[in-house]
Amino acid sequence: MEINPIEGAIKNMLPLWDNMQTKDFENILNKAMEERDKNKLMEVCKQLEASFISLMLKEMKKTIPEDPLTGNNLANDIFTSMLYDKYAELMAQSGGFGLAEEIYNQLSKKV
Repeated sequence: MEINPIEGAIKNMLPLWDNMQTKDFENILNKAMEERDKNKLMEVCKQLEASFISLMLKEMKKTIPEDPLTGNNLANDIFTSMLYDKYAELMAQSGGFGLAEEIYNQLSKKV
């Protein structure tokens, strides 16, 4: 599968992201491609992987029944959302999923 960020493929890959995040990611990715900076490109790929993992974890949480001890409240939702974001960031940095590496391999051909 060929990934072409210039043609707006990022928007098609991330329909659940809000428009602001998509634009930010697209701008950073385009800047890395223009500067031909492979380190910056890898960081952007890791950010994308972290966002994907975070989204996946949050969707998985929806399948878990409510905890009778803590229940569902705003504070709990905020805490778990931030916790899952941090988990996702750590997972992406460790390279366990390998999604960032695959995206990088596709995009680095254009750098």
